Amino acid sequence: MKLGALVFSLCLHEFGHAYAAYRLGDPTAKLLGRMTIDPRAHVDPVGTVLFPMMMFLFPSLFLFGWAKPVPVTVENLKRPRRDGALVALAGPTMNVLLALLSLGALFLMENFSFFGMEGSMAETLLGFVQFFLFLNIGLAVFNLVPIYPLDGSRILKSILPPKWSYQVSRLDRYGFVALFAIFFLLRYL
Repeated sequence: MKLGALVFSLCLHEFGHAYAAYRLGDPTAKLLGRMTIDPRAHVDPVGTVLFPMMMFLFPSLFLFGWAKPVPVTVENLKRPRRDGALVALAGPTMNVLLALLSLGALFLMENFSFFGMEGSMAETLLGFVQFFLFLNIGLAVFNLVPIYPLDGSRILKSILPPKWSYQVSRLDRYGFVALFAIFFLLRYL
């Protein structure tokens, strides 16, 4: 169930990027069949399946995964620097919207006695909605970290002056190393 929540959240995150890019003038994702919430279009065998499954096998690790990034042709955007930042921001925004929907569901569940459910079924549903809420808050916040390949990196490079943006881009090759170092440190905090 948790893996399904992660896959669903990742697919909607990527759909957010694709939809924003399309609305801002880039049809690349739509033409490649990526402007969808269908998991088959977004699943990365390692990041969406293998890596999260390892998290379930080793419960001491926290749930983490990724989907195939949506292709964006920045040159197609009407205002490439500004629109590039908006496209990057669309994924985390989708996760915030999912978190807000979860919060609304929690409110309804608390105020309407779980729609007549009782006992373990109500507790299971409550636990799932709480997990979904925190998962999407975590995905939104994490994706805003300005380390390549996360969305925050693209946002930062879009708002920096071109000369600084170029200098930051030169650090992209170290992004994965930095991310794994952060995961390693978080595990022991």
